Amino acid sequence: MTDIFTNGFFIGNRKALRQTTDSNLIVLSANGLLQRSGDTTFPFRQDSNFWYLTGIEEPDFILVMAENEDFLIMPKRGEHRDLWDGIVNKKTIRQCSGIDTILEFHEGWLKLDKLLKKYNKVHTLAPADVYMEHFGFYANPARGVLLAALQKHRKLEIVDARKDIARQRQIKQSPEITVLQRAIDITTETLKDVRNNLTNYKTEYEVGADIAAGFLRRGASGHGYQPIIACGKHATTIHYTQNRAVLDEQLLLLDVGAEVANYSADITRTYAIKKPTPRQRHVHDSVIAVQQKAFDMLKPGIDMKEFEQAVDLEMARELRKLKVLGNINDKKKLKKYYPHLTSHFLGLDTHDAADYTRPLKPGMVLTVEPGIYLPDEEIGIRIEDDVLITETGIKVLSANLPTDLG
Repeated sequence: MTDIFTNGFFIGNRKALRQTTDSNLIVLSANGLLQRSGDTTFPFRQDSNFWYLTGIEEPDFILVMAENEDFLIMPKRGEHRDLWDGIVNKKTIRQCSGIDTILEFHEGWLKLDKLLKKYNKVHTLAPADVYMEHFGFYANPARGVLLAALQKHRKLEIVDARKDIARQRQIKQSPEITVLQRAIDITTETLKDVRNNLTNYKTEYEVGADIAAGFLRRGASGHGYQPIIACGKHATTIHYTQNRAVLDEQLLLLDVGAEVANYSADITRTYAIKKPTPRQRHVHDSVIAVQQKAFDMLKPGIDMKEFEQAVDLEMARELRKLKVLGNINDKKKLKKYYPHLTSHFLGLDTHDAADYTRPLKPGMVLTVEPGIYLPDEEIGIRIEDDVLITETGIKVLSANLPTDLG
């Protein structure tokens, strides 16, 4: 699938970013490798923005987009790295990115320093906080390392281009939609297999093993994010990822997405392991009803904030029918049973870069994932599909996967 992305895709993305920022100089960093323990690393995942502009899968490169040329700065590499990890193939990088000039570290930085002094202004991507408390994890330090190097030029004006590139990535091009559809198809076909074998599983991790194998067999590189395989009460934890419990006779929530060429699907289904109870069916029916209302609302021109408020109202009405919410205007209690948003954008990142103040436009891809979580009843039900905004409404990209409980 990676052959779908020719270097014309990346050249075009760089051209568009130049036009959007009207900048004479843009400098971006690839991600760096991160230590797992001792002398081992976590599997490398490229910075999505860097990949979007270059297609390069190597760590620690620097992209320089100057007024009249693009060039790449290679990281420092000793003989030990080349011997153990392999030599960086410059020919492959040139062919992939469409960038002919690849400079060694010192030569590249000498050239970049001259450009920084010439223009006194540079666009780059501001780093996230070192520790992102909201998510509970540390950011890749590569952007911060680049920023510190740029800040050595005291008179340099540094402009954050995150919003510019987010808005550009928000509209998916034809190759991106093709790859996203492939990731979605792999996910849905794998989930069909799992559902057909549901009575044969004894633990969450057995389900997880078959999902991982199904993704790989069908051509995905693996998971786009940590899978959620949640039985019974575990499904009331939104991002439950322990995936180790013994399956009981309750419901099983599966929130998974295959990754193809760095693009991820994001699909959720909830299945009954045994015959569902009337209460479980009623809750499931309410989630389906809210999702259908959300589908009906989505079209070009829709404001995401207004959309989320409208879906919240529909969810409140359903929760009142279920007798867990009295006043449909009680937003605090609503969020107890429906604590997340209905939609997020989808692409290179599962929660993709986007400007949420921007009205919907054709070419945007987003999820629609209402859910109801009743911890006291050990019921957690979420249904999630991936949709493409079209000229007249939406196309549900994951429509071939049934949503019924079974």
